[in-house]
Amino acid sequence: MKKINKIFWRTIFASCLLLANFNIPIVSAQTLGDLKQELAEFKAEYEKNKQEQQLTESELKQAKQEINTIEINIVNAQQQIANLNNEIEQLTIEIENKEAEIEDILVFFQVASGENAYLEYAFGAKDFTDFIYRLAVSEQLTSYNEDLVTEYKQNIEDNKKKTEELAQKQIELANERTALEKKVAEISVRVDKLDEYGLSIEEQIKAQENEIKIYEEAGCKDSDDLNACIAQATPYDTEFWLPLEIGQVTGWAEPRYNPVTGNYEMHHGVDMSRSNANSTDYAIYPIANGVVTNIIDLEVASSGRYVRSCGGRKVFVQHNINGKIYTSAYWHLRAINVEVGQVVSKMTQIGVMGGNPATDYWDKDSYGNFCTTGAHLHLELSDRKVSAGDGYSSYRAGFIAPQYVLDFPNKYVYWYSRY
Repeated sequence: MKKINKIFWRTIFASCLLLANFNIPIVSAQTLGDLKQELAEFKAEYEKNKQEQQLTESELKQAKQEINTIEINIVNAQQQIANLNNEIEQLTIEIENKEAEIEDILVFFQVASGENAYLEYAFGAKDFTDFIYRLAVSEQLTSYNEDLVTEYKQNIEDNKKKTEELAQKQIELANERTALEKKVAEISVRVDKLDEYGLSIEEQIKAQENEIKIYEEAGCKDSDDLNACIAQATPYDTEFWLPLEIGQVTGWAEPRYNPVTGNYEMHHGVDMSRSNANSTDYAIYPIANGVVTNIIDLEVASSGRYVRSCGGRKVFVQHNINGKIYTSAYWHLRAINVEVGQVVSKMTQIGVMGGNPATDYWDKDSYGNFCTTGAHLHLELSDRKVSAGDGYSSYRAGFIAPQYVLDFPNKYVYWYSRY
């Protein structure tokens, strides 16, 4: 079922993007040259705002709360869409089964009528067991036929209703995501970092510079269409795999009480681990073929100490899945084995699972608090580039709960195959 859902979600989010752009028109880069110009304008605006009054603490707190509410609404909509899709799938199966039954009944009535026909049907049995079965069917056939047609019609109506609900949820999801993009864009150049786990403005600028360089190295010119450049630089693939050879999910992408801070907030990724992760270097792989567009590694301040950053070492990989662009992010890495611009396959090791507070002491927030309780991989997924332009809102504005796209088993159930 999840394999079907993968195709479904790609279609859903592609349509959501179209709806979002329809509701609030946003000028986006059409060529590589346009992208460079947008980046230059944003950097100038950011430098200007650094010299002006920034958001007050209360303004920032309110903005964060609004963003968190929108993100929770988004993931709730994704859950509802997944549920509706499953219900439609089950109704479709029931309708197909009833169509087959009705077809059998129609065939029977086409070749016979009256009580003699029922007897002929019963005595046409191959053995005694078949005879008893056919006799019972004959007795119930008339009334059952009426009930079957009634159920069939009701299933069709139910399916139609669920489909309409699904279409409405798609619109609601698109509107929520548009609201999120707009809210983040409004404050992105006035706030260096929206939260401890998000990318700073400088990191987003660096990510955009990395992407431009990747497109240029792929042979793109300033006049070339940006979408064509992205497709040219990003290896094509058809499906997602799991990022660990063996593992279990320890936390979904959903609103929750943060185990570190105790705050009720949106958790944007799926957490996964396996036994002895604190002391064993488990390999992390990309969930699909792609290109490494950004890396957040440790920086050493003038004091010689590591600069604190929640998530520690991070790798971002851009994917082209059936013509649709995604970004996956891998957090809490103990080591990184790839470079920006490197083309990777599903079998390329991009890093090592980390996040053990006893050894990975750099994985802290700006207040010195550890951002993890143990070694694990935090996997995020988005249908945006790392830095999406249009105000340079974070790729998180397009976040997708990975559990609705990847074929994960239930929470705390181990898997032993990546696909």
